Amino acid sequence: MEKQAYYIQVANGEIQSRSDVSPWEFRIFANEKEIQDLRGLFTEMNEADSRTFWRTHLPAVPYHMDKDNDQYDKRMMEVYDKLYELGDEDTRSHIKKMRNEV
Repeated sequence: MEKQAYYIQVANGEIQSRSDVSPWEFRIFANEKEIQDLRGLFTEMNEADSRTFWRTHLPAVPYHMDKDNDQYDKRMMEVYDKLYELGDEDTRSHIKKMRNEV
């Protein structure tokens, strides 16, 4: 399968095949299977994020003791791992710098 450039915005899970459609943060090179996998990760991350909404209404449950937040964090890390794997030099450099700052 041939790889092509895709432009990613993590906050809204947007994957574009053109750089001029909307703002983007990361450029990756992926085939159709890899894009399907990335879309699946974004879907899982968004589902976990929706579940965390209800916890915000229960101040007695701290963020660090909530399994839904743990799932969201795990899915977000999987998204960044995939972006690092598929990313161009700038994408990899930026993600590496993000990891070192944490």
